[in-house]
Amino acid sequence: MKSIPLAYPALLAPFLLLACDDGWPAAVGGITVCAAETTASGAWSNAPAAPACESNPADYPYPFWDPCLPPEQRLTNLLATLTIDEKLTLLAGSHPAVPRIGLPAAALGTEALHGVGIASNPATTMGGFMPSSTQFPQVFGLGESWDPEVTKIVGATTGYEVRVYNARGVSDTGRGAGVITRGPNVDLVHDPRWGRTEESYGEDPYLIGEMAKGYLAGLHGSDPRYLLAACTLKHFAANSNESTRLTSSSNLDARNLHEYYTATFRTAVREGRADGIMTAYNQINDVPAGVSPILKNIVRRDWGFDGFFSTDGQAATHWWQDQHYYATLDEAIAGAIGPGSSGVLLQSNVAPNVNNAFQMGMINEADVDGALGPTLRIRFRTGDFDPPASVPYKAIQSTETPWLNADSIAHARDVTRRTVVLLKNANKTLPLDRTTLKSIAIIGPRADSVVRDWYGGTMPYPAITGRQGIVNKLDPSVTVNYVLNDNGGAATATAAASDVAVVFVGNHPTCGEPYPPWGSCPSPYEGREQVDRIYIGLEPAQLQLVQSVAAANPRTIVVLVSSFPQGIGWINDNVPAIVHVANSSQELGNGVADVLFGDYNPGGHTTTTWYQSETDIPTEITDYDIKKGTTYWYFKGTPLYPFGYGLSYSTFEYANLTVSADSLSPRCGSVTVEADVTNTSAVAGDEVVQLYVSYPDSAIQRPIRQLRGFRRVTIDAGATAHVTFPLASADLSYYDEPTRRFAVEAGKTIEVQIGASSSDIRLRTNVNVTQR
Repeated sequence: MKSIPLAYPALLAPFLLLACDDGWPAAVGGITVCAAETTASGAWSNAPAAPACESNPADYPYPFWDPCLPPEQRLTNLLATLTIDEKLTLLAGSHPAVPRIGLPAAALGTEALHGVGIASNPATTMGGFMPSSTQFPQVFGLGESWDPEVTKIVGATTGYEVRVYNARGVSDTGRGAGVITRGPNVDLVHDPRWGRTEESYGEDPYLIGEMAKGYLAGLHGSDPRYLLAACTLKHFAANSNESTRLTSSSNLDARNLHEYYTATFRTAVREGRADGIMTAYNQINDVPAGVSPILKNIVRRDWGFDGFFSTDGQAATHWWQDQHYYATLDEAIAGAIGPGSSGVLLQSNVAPNVNNAFQMGMINEADVDGALGPTLRIRFRTGDFDPPASVPYKAIQSTETPWLNADSIAHARDVTRRTVVLLKNANKTLPLDRTTLKSIAIIGPRADSVVRDWYGGTMPYPAITGRQGIVNKLDPSVTVNYVLNDNGGAATATAAASDVAVVFVGNHPTCGEPYPPWGSCPSPYEGREQVDRIYIGLEPAQLQLVQSVAAANPRTIVVLVSSFPQGIGWINDNVPAIVHVANSSQELGNGVADVLFGDYNPGGHTTTTWYQSETDIPTEITDYDIKKGTTYWYFKGTPLYPFGYGLSYSTFEYANLTVSADSLSPRCGSVTVEADVTNTSAVAGDEVVQLYVSYPDSAIQRPIRQLRGFRRVTIDAGATAHVTFPLASADLSYYDEPTRRFAVEAGKTIEVQIGASSSDIRLRTNVNVTQR
């Protein structure tokens, strides 16, 4: 068994957060360092207090069945009651039943990124259990709403529907869909070529943390004792390259690790009460992520995480066969759950190797308890072992079809339109006036299809395509001309003969149909799991289509249906109106049409830097040092669209920036930042007000600016919204490698910025950080 390289000792240092106590140390070298925060918080210890409960212990054959015993006492008893052989069978994949003590089976792997998804993922097919369920836009699109209430709706809908399938008891395992789900994904898009950008909320850790908290609040439900459903955060950590993920190492210094790549997980654990974490395939500093001491020394010890860890798929096999980190699979198993590890469950079918590792003395029963216990703890929280009368969520019936309810359909439509980003609107091309429209051309490969993505479920009805959504808006007297492509000049002729042309272009979420072989995409402009993009632009044939249509009709609108940022510089320069929406929503067409015709005023904003082309990205995709110039934190070039960018049919003015004090203490100081935003147009609209901080006189390399707050606010025509943000000294901190803790630079000036995007700062003021 290998150990972490000594070249990275700071990575194992305690992850100390800013806190207030009497043990405040003196300033060190001009850098003031806060004391350690010692309060643990996790899925269990930070749970809300449960109401009083009464039971008769004599009614239960084993104490763990008593729903009124303290949860940790129940867990201790269950572990003591299980035999070692029974425990070993529970360590790999889903939990089989244990008839001897009446323990029910449980599936632990229902996908849940933007609705209930597949419950299995064979390596070469789209097979497995793909339930009908409410399908929202891909996660990349959900992030563009900049609204945690949106992800809360998605989480709550997913949690309810997974309960229905759990009650039905039908899945690939035959043991129910399981209420321990896989999601949300809190990986960061450090490079938009990443093939799974579709699964991420964006590139900023603060934004992703807030969106994940919204999702978890919905998924967990509101009952003080039981969870509606539990989560498995994906994929710890620094996991945003695909093509070489089974062998590559994400090499990080301490600042990249603490400030960026693990920050989203920290927020989801400490503030969102995350239940589980899936470890990534890649290595972190040449150690497989699933056996990294970071899991034990930071996530468990310093964040107080008491949930479970799980490997991704066949990870243990890859540690042995592809990464050559272990000599045998048995040793890999021992590395995951043995002495000194954080206790990691193994998804792949490795039960014989688990037994081998135990029989050979590589792991003992205490190690097994350490890996198994956190999963059983979450099963107590979901009410698996309690009578239906005690668990309100067990009242959800297997006969229900909530995905067909009017409310669910309305939620899918509303969420979709909240994610739409208006990228350009020259000469007020949008919204379209349906009362004067006589003819419209609908063109392009994404116009009349909505495709489920790799981890999506089955849409409960034929998805509303862009073409259908537009038709739904129009009087039958309007001539609608649909053309797939420009073969024989069809698109050009149709566009020229129509009042307006709407061209739908973008990527295919699984790289094409029929599904290409695993690990391949036919086009270097496409990406998906296990395949990174090579080029970030639009496929040449699609770009040529847009160019031909735009030449034939100056009133051309491009609807970019894509799972990731795309380099569409020519389109931005030559087409008057552009909107972006992510793939795979069942209500994609209605949501887009609501925006095109002005029935909904778009308010979505970009969540990543949209580069002009891949040549603007200064590093290779496997280089995880963002300080070299990636993401809006450090990118010094001119993006196509900056982080946080989005237009509206309304116009907004910012004024009256105030800060409650002109200075704050580095020792747990705080101020309140306030501003007024006025809608100066004649139409109500949403504005995403963004708070950034920058460090003009920092003695070390700091981000150009960092998001530290945001509010999506709806403002009536002519009205003013007063927006308030808290700003604490912890929000100004960086990870100081010499002291191995987060720190704030004392005696410095920071700039507080309020704006409509990271490149559109409307208001600025300075705040001084005092010496103490």
